[in-house]
Amino acid sequence: LEHTAGEISKGVGFKSVTTGETDALVDKYTDLYIKEKLGGFEDKSPRFIYLFDRLRPRVRHVVADMVRELSKSDFAPVDFELVLGKDGQLPPMRFFDGENELFINGIADRVDAYLKDGKLYLRIIDYKTGKKSFSLSDIWYGMGMQMLLYLFALEQEGAQRYGAEIVPAGVLYVPARDDLISSNGDLSDEELETAKAKTRRRSGLILDDADIIAAMENSENPEYLPVSFKRDGSLSTDALAGHEQFKALHAHVDRRLLELSKNLSGGKIEASPYYRGEADNACLYCPYLSVCRFDEKLDSRRYLSKLKPSEFWDRLEGQK
Repeated sequence: LEHTAGEISKGVGFKSVTTGETDALVDKYTDLYIKEKLGGFEDKSPRFIYLFDRLRPRVRHVVADMVRELSKSDFAPVDFELVLGKDGQLPPMRFFDGENELFINGIADRVDAYLKDGKLYLRIIDYKTGKKSFSLSDIWYGMGMQMLLYLFALEQEGAQRYGAEIVPAGVLYVPARDDLISSNGDLSDEELETAKAKTRRRSGLILDDADIIAAMENSENPEYLPVSFKRDGSLSTDALAGHEQFKALHAHVDRRLLELSKNLSGGKIEASPYYRGEADNACLYCPYLSVCRFDEKLDSRRYLSKLKPSEFWDRLEGQK
């Protein structure tokens, strides 16, 4: 996608490119991937080749969808796979509370920008092939902070790279997949498009500014953004945050990271897995499960209650 978007942005631009052009670019770089990364198909089984070829139309659809979104936006990509760390485009993220110091490296999938009144509004895009969604509850408990880390790092360091004052505009998970639509019966073209539109909606948090929202998607009824308008023209969403809320969020992320750093450096490594249910708990993904000393009878799980957005912001306000 980096190569595809790069060629489009250097050429006719996202607003003018056709699906035929994006399909051609996808095929070009798919063939290049086969040659350089897979060593060609000569030693591959017919089944492998068949399954791989089935991916082609799905990749074309994913890229065309992302290009379509950008064609309806005044935000444009300014960086792909931006490295924050040693020898990266920007220095590692640094956190310091006077006693503990923490450095974090990372790679932001995509950085989009919009220039307004001399200020550069940035949003971080993270591609997801799974069903990952943005959760303020996770942020409260110190999880899912990756995109916010990049956003706040760019707020502090981005001026040296982009040459303008940086304003955080938001973070969005973008589905890098082609969802299959299931139905109990036949769907009309209109019903199918409505069902597909639901799968295209992004998940995240964006700045509560009407001009910025309009710049993100030039539409009276946003198709991609996690917002919608009521009949009275007001916004209906839990995915908005004002400037002061972003500042409070920044402080919270810093606190959480320094707290984690202090616990780790102090040797606090007791088995204390979080638990929301059988299908959502830390043990499902933990690489140390085989050597863990967690005892179902003697130890207790950390049950994480789901917070409403209003509860999250109230707690953040209380931290001040």
